Order: sequence, then structure tokens, then C-alpha cells
Amino acid sequence: MKDDLKAKKHVKSATKEGIVMMALLQMLQNAGGKMEKKAAKNMLPQTDDRISDEMIQEEKVSKKTGTTYRPFNFIFNFAVKRLQLFDCIENSRGKFLILTEKGMELDLSQTNGEKIRSATEKLMNELSEKNKNKKETQKLVENPKNRVVDPEPEDDDSDDISDSTESWKEELKVQLRKMDPSKFEKFSRRLIQEMGAQIDDEIGVKLSQDHGLDGYAYFVSDELRTTRVAIQSKRYNNQVGDKYIRDFRGSIQNGTDYGILITTDYFTPAAVKEAKDPSKSTPITLLDLDDVVEKHQLFVKRVETYELGDFYFE
Repeated sequence: MKDDLKAKKHVKSATKEGIVMMALLQMLQNAGGKMEKKAAKNMLPQTDDRISDEMIQEEKVSKKTGTTYRPFNFIFNFAVKRLQLFDCIENSRGKFLILTEKGMELDLSQTNGEKIRSATEKLMNELSEKNKNKKETQKLVENPKNRVVDPEPEDDDSDDISDSTESWKEELKVQLRKMDPSKFEKFSRRLIQEMGAQIDDEIGVKLSQDHGLDGYAYFVSDELRTTRVAIQSKRYNNQVGDKYIRDFRGSIQNGTDYGILITTDYFTPAAVKEAKDPSKSTPITLLDLDDVVEKHQLFVKRVETYELGDFYFE
């Protein structure tokens, strides 16, 4: 019975992978061959209605580790890996997805997700085996007494998840959502200061009812020009739509040059359009909180190391 359930789950994941692969190819071709990885993932529902915002945002707790994860992230990562193995996307760990010449010229009407999966299945299995060997080697390094290979794990809804695909940014978002409101306020104040803003002491910055930070600050340019901005730093459990942008803009006082909205979750295309609407008096700058943390290296540390090549595990 357990094997049957795992087989059904595999078929479901395979179908989703195929849908994501074709949607990614379509988006990248339409965009001229290059898109930011995060933006591509978030725009998938606009490309294929079989992919919903709820599917992307769904969170689960791993039975093995107790950590929160988003299953769709792994479907997305595996889809990208297959497209790399199919020589349609450049093999890069950077922030962008870039089509190869083959990817740009590929006739999408003549292929589908199943064909790409079939062509890359052998290579994916080889990668999976190499990753398994790497994990076993790491176990021995961490615990030299553990000379016996662990028995096959029990069924878990994260069995097929590679730890290497869990990004620190996803971990950051989970921790920020769990953070005490007063601590999140301190975090937000520090974040605003790291951005180079001077908080307006008279108007102040206050903790909002939804555990965010509302306030005003000033930026002083190299030319000594002062710009007054309204800032909101908030954490949401779902996507940020255009309604939030309109509400934020409506709360901004006169005399403010523009607004900055920083959040833990992604902005929908409607929210981005609303923020840039030229007919509105106050423009809104939208920032992903994890990108700001990375840029200013706030309470994170950059780790550089070496990784053994596939040669050692073949």
C-alpha cells in the first residue's frame, strides 16, 4: 500500500514538473531568454492556470526534521534542473534563469514535459545517486562511528526533497513569521537604518496592529538632497496583492516623495502594476525582505567553501 501511495505521489509530481517546465520555457522565450528566478516562479500562475498561487504558497512541516517547507519549491527546482540537463537553460546557481540557444529556438508545439522528463530521466537518476553518496559521506564525516548505512527511511512527505535545495531565504522567512512582534519591530528598525534612512523622530515609527512597522524616514543623497519616504515593513502569510498597495498609498501623508513596502512574501503582478501606476500621485517601491537582508548582510554571514566534484562519487 505504501509503495502504491508513493507511486501515485511520483506521478503527480511528474505531471507538475512537466507543466512547470513548459511554462518556464514559454515565459523565458517571451522575455527574450532571461528572467530572475524568483520572478519566474511567481509568474507561473499567469502563464498556466493549472498552477495556482495557493499551490506555490502552500507550506508543510517535514515529518523528519520538523522544519517548514514549501513543496512547490522542490518541484520548481527539479523542473529547472531537468531543463538544464536538456540543454535549454544555462547551468547556473545565480539569481537568473537564462535560456541556451537550443532553449530559445525550441519549438514548444513539438515537445512537452513528458518528452523532456524521458530524455533526462537517466541523468536525473545518476545525479540522485551521486547526491545520496555525498550525503552518506557527510554522515561519516559528522559521525565517524556511523559506519553502517542508515536503513531506508519511513515514508515522509519530504522523502524526495534534497537538503541542498532548501535556501537560506526560505528559512529566513519562516523565522521572521515566528518572530515575536517586538523583536520584529527591532529587526525592521535596524533594516531601515541599514538602508541608509534616517527615521523621523517626530512622526516616529510605530508597531502596527498586524505585527509590522509603519513610519516615515529621510534619505539624504550625495548631492545633499533630502527625500521623505513612508516605509512599511510587514510580514504576510500569503501573496501581497494590489489591495495592500492601495491601502498603503491611501495612508501616506502629503509631502511624501514616495513609499517603500517591504514584505516577507511576494508581490502579485497586479500589485507591481498598481505600485508603478503613473496616474497615482505617490509611487511605491516594492522590496522583498530577503533581498534587502542579503544586500545589507543583516544578521547573516556569507559562507564560502568547496564541494567535491562528481568524479569522487562515480
